Amino acid sequence: MGQPAMRKTQWLFSILMIAGLTSCAIRPSFLQRTQYDKRLESLQKERAKLSRQTDPVDRTKTNIKIADMLLTLATDAVKTGEPEVLDKRMTEYVETIRDAHQTMMKTGRDAHRRPKGFKDLEIALRKHERILKEIAMSVTFDQRDPVEKAMQEAAQIREDVFRALFGENNAPRKG
Repeated sequence: MGQPAMRKTQWLFSILMIAGLTSCAIRPSFLQRTQYDKRLESLQKERAKLSRQTDPVDRTKTNIKIADMLLTLATDAVKTGEPEVLDKRMTEYVETIRDAHQTMMKTGRDAHRRPKGFKDLEIALRKHERILKEIAMSVTFDQRDPVEKAMQEAAQIREDVFRALFGENNAPRKG
């Protein structure tokens, strides 16, 4: 192979390497944006579905789905360094779990005999507690306040639902 052919090969190889590296760097951000947009769209669909539902158990389950989505979006806000988005998601999360809680409590049902909905909410809140702790550990001290408030609200609601399910004597005691 002559000198000019060798240079052409090196040049072509260099172009292919740069193109390959650039495409890898650009593509994930595009996919993340698309995925984020799809999650926001799903969140809107679930909220629309919630507004049409009248069955308390179905409303509670939809609220749980919405709360799950909001925590995922809050985690993303932490990763992207958007504290104002995190605050918004935490506020929406608290409103959502309060709605789920009030929906079940307003039924007047005995949670011990008919646990559907109550049990779903208690299990979800237990899972959310772990996620909220991870979020709190991922943010600066200054950004922790809305997360801690959400943690307190979730813990209070979970304790209330637990009491409804298992009775006052079996509820965890605060120390």
